[in-house]
Amino acid sequence: MSDGKLTLARLPPLGPRGVHHDQSRLESFSGQPYRLNGNVHPLPPAKALRPYNDTKAGEVDTWPAHASGLALSASAAMLSKNKSLVIMSEEDGGKAPMIPKPRFLEQLENFLKKELRALGVTEVTPSDLRLQAHREVFEYLIEDFKTYKPLLSAIKNEYEMMLAFQRQQIRQLEPLKQMLVTVSEQCDQKVMALRDEERQEIAALKTENRSLYIRISTMVNEQKDLEEQVSRLQETLREEHQKYRDECDARKLLIADINDLRYQQEDYMASKQSNTDQEVTEDPVMLKLALKKAREDEKAASVRLNEMIANYGDVIPRREFEALEKNYKEVEKHAEANETDFLKLQAEHNALLDIQKHVISQRDQFYLELETLKRSSTPRPDWEKCADFVQGGITRWQELSDGKASNELVDVLLHEISAGGFVESAGADYFEGQGTGPEIPKYLRFVGQVRNRRLGKRDTLLLIRDIWREKAASDAERDDGTREKMWDFLYSYLQRRFSMEQMVIEWGYNLHDACQRYSHDENIGLFWKILNDEADEEVFHEELQLIHTILAELTKVDADQGNSGKLERSLFQTTLEAILPGMDEETIATMMRAVETEQDEKDQPEVDYKYLFTEDDEGKTGLFLDEVKKFAKRQKAAYVSEIKEQLGDTSPVSVDDLKRALTMADPEMDTTTMDAYVTWTFNATLATLGDAEPMEQSKLLERLQNGTVKRIGKKM
Repeated sequence: MSDGKLTLARLPPLGPRGVHHDQSRLESFSGQPYRLNGNVHPLPPAKALRPYNDTKAGEVDTWPAHASGLALSASAAMLSKNKSLVIMSEEDGGKAPMIPKPRFLEQLENFLKKELRALGVTEVTPSDLRLQAHREVFEYLIEDFKTYKPLLSAIKNEYEMMLAFQRQQIRQLEPLKQMLVTVSEQCDQKVMALRDEERQEIAALKTENRSLYIRISTMVNEQKDLEEQVSRLQETLREEHQKYRDECDARKLLIADINDLRYQQEDYMASKQSNTDQEVTEDPVMLKLALKKAREDEKAASVRLNEMIANYGDVIPRREFEALEKNYKEVEKHAEANETDFLKLQAEHNALLDIQKHVISQRDQFYLELETLKRSSTPRPDWEKCADFVQGGITRWQELSDGKASNELVDVLLHEISAGGFVESAGADYFEGQGTGPEIPKYLRFVGQVRNRRLGKRDTLLLIRDIWREKAASDAERDDGTREKMWDFLYSYLQRRFSMEQMVIEWGYNLHDACQRYSHDENIGLFWKILNDEADEEVFHEELQLIHTILAELTKVDADQGNSGKLERSLFQTTLEAILPGMDEETIATMMRAVETEQDEKDQPEVDYKYLFTEDDEGKTGLFLDEVKKFAKRQKAAYVSEIKEQLGDTSPVSVDDLKRALTMADPEMDTTTMDAYVTWTFNATLATLGDAEPMEQSKLLERLQNGTVKRIGKKM
């Protein structure tokens, strides 16, 4: 037998009726000899053989398959007509013949039953141990029946060779099956990711479409307002121009009247002076003729003046004409330059249109080639998705895949699969039940095999989120004000969710396994620690309370500013510093950069703070809340470090040592808070705290880090 298998005891030697005979008894045989495997075997004469006695090694006894092996008590033996032994039972009235089993067959069966009972495989099911026991019995048969040994050995070798071949085939196909499951799930995840991307893109396009419609409507209204203003201004300009024309005509007529009056006055004064000087010497006839002539000249001047006014009333001054002519030449020159530029741009545009047509034809050709390549080639895998399925998460995957090509990454994945480090391919198709003992959680109390559903990370996060929601509602209904233990609540939750007990156990084991595999995720890791009582459940609720406090304060400040839904950047930063004291400039800068990254808006004067507090269906938050959580964890780690400094090299740490360190690190801490910290750290109650055994310092600090410890007073 090969190493590593259970060694079975050989059959005991046969009794007087065995099929082997002493060599000394065969030496006197002088019958016809026969040769087997180079050895000569003499036979006794035919007459020397006594009837009904077996003298041949390996001869098969005649025994019907339906005969039983009952004891020969209360029975009689007799010979039948064909010289065979028949046993008559008295209980059956001498009518039921009983033929005993051959002794060798009975020994083999007894040996087989004994070995099966010793190996604990009496139940008829496929088992290597049962096969090994039957193989031993078969080898006894082969060894005993010398005549049929070659044939039986050949039959056994064929069966063994076929079994070895089948095992080899199974070992070769098992990784392919697991790889097929992995590839199938990756394809499903990729399809879901594409659907999510399309859904997000459609939502973004719809939002953009709505904003564009609003912008178009606003611009149309603005255009109508501008057109109305232009029409009003044109009407006003027309009225003002008409007033200007009327005023200009009135001014010209007034100037003409003034000139006429002045000329008349001058003529009157001249004539009066002339009459005074030449009153004696002037001839009245001459004066009369002069007056007539003057009146004719005045009439001709008036006609000419009116004609000039009528012809040149709309003529502008020459200096204005020259200025307009100069401006016109400049505009004409500029227009010619624009026309030249337009012609150049038109030529360039036509050239670009030709190039665009050529590029479009190339694009269509490349698209056809791309579709052809997609149908005939395998797409390049997204190796970053493997990070969620490798023990250690994204950090370890980056270390494994850094600087490696696709060929090498395949080798890395195969190595992780063979080593059990690949999450999806690790584990069997069934879990083994952990038992029904009181130390086993209720949701894991089961004996037998449980189907492995291989929960993915997304399904695990959705299930954990639903558990937290149901537990919050359940704790709110409790009268004592305490919270139910997570492992007890999980069993009742699964019972409400699934009606069948088998489904409750199956989902309990699968959630237990998924939490172990994805414990590197922040949300799943916290739930896993709380489920195992490694972390205080208040850590989760304290984190939610911090986020709620920040949102409430920001909403209050926004309400004071008019409830616009946005806050000025400086006001947002000031409010954040007031809510989270102890932040340095680097932390504030990091949080503000996270706000800019999350809102895709840099240098914006306002912050849409409500958008920062949204989360997806898996419970994941944005970059801003991640930075807030990191800051809270750093604050807790710094406080635990101060407690460690106060403890010094003390290890193990007793209850009094921890209380002394807490008092020195935070003198303003009250007794109730200190008792809460100490009872959580030593996993005890106030009644049993005096009996708590000292704890190693490293384990104690880990318990403090997983609790809800925080500084009560100001740092000294």
